[in-house]
Amino acid sequence: MCRVGQIVMLVLTTSLVVACGQTVASPLSGKTANNSTPTYTRYPTYTPYPTYTPYPTYTLSPLTADVGSLVWPNGPRDDVISWIDAADFVGTEMIIEGTVIQTHNSGKAVFLNFAEDYQGSFSIVVFPEDWHKFPAPPETLFYGRRVRAQGLIEEYQGAPEIVVRDPWQIEVALTLGQEEVCECGTPVVTQVVVTATPSAREELALTSEPAVPTAGVTESPPAIEVVNWQDAAAFAGKTVIVEGRVIATYNSGKVVFLNFDEDYQRTFKVVIFPDAWPLFPQPPEDMYQDQLVQVTGQVKMYQGAPEIIVETPDAIYILE
Repeated sequence: MCRVGQIVMLVLTTSLVVACGQTVASPLSGKTANNSTPTYTRYPTYTPYPTYTPYPTYTLSPLTADVGSLVWPNGPRDDVISWIDAADFVGTEMIIEGTVIQTHNSGKAVFLNFAEDYQGSFSIVVFPEDWHKFPAPPETLFYGRRVRAQGLIEEYQGAPEIVVRDPWQIEVALTLGQEEVCECGTPVVTQVVVTATPSAREELALTSEPAVPTAGVTESPPAIEVVNWQDAAAFAGKTVIVEGRVIATYNSGKVVFLNFDEDYQRTFKVVIFPDAWPLFPQPPEDMYQDQLVQVTGQVKMYQGAPEIIVETPDAIYILE
């Protein structure tokens, strides 16, 4: 009788639990029975968008930033145009403004260039008969300077130019507090970029009609001085003819060096960049090895040593 009561109590308990939606174990199978409620599936975690990186701020180039601080000795003018627009005014007398970024003295003409593509853009030309009128060689006096050139804009080989005959035609901008350049000294130039110029322009310089000399002034500039390579450093910033024997050459793939001493790092050398190599009849490093030469050009200092950058073969003359 007690066993029957226990069975009845077990049945009632099982029914009550199932009715309440609980999970029970089947006494026959031993497995767990689930209720009808679906399991909860969580949404995927949120991935944020990439963070915003602002564009870099715009920084004015040093040239643009400096122009605003320049002053003109002759005061402001409203009849000045940029060198970029010079081609639109061929045949007109204008005032052209720009920065001289390249200069070249071929010995027959000085060129003041305002763009790397000098052959197709505006330039100022000064012929030899007028060099003596300037307080310093024009190729050094105006290099890197902001200038205004006044004169008739002419076209030569498709490019505009102004031929300057007198110093007053070129006005140099000054920084605040800077004194005007006087004829008592030569400004120091730390770097001069020499560029090749058309040979036809040099021929024009030879055939052009010379200007009438000013009374009391030498008609032609003094001859270029010949100096020994060991003394080249004393002529930094000047155009001279340096004489010596090339004892070693080196082509780095980016530049050719003609050395005159074993201590090449601290002594005079000739530098020829790749754009000039095709102008030589043979590789410069082979052509001038062990040759006694005269090199014409402007001496500049680079890392404490004097050098001349040669752009054309006619700047180097083999003596023997």
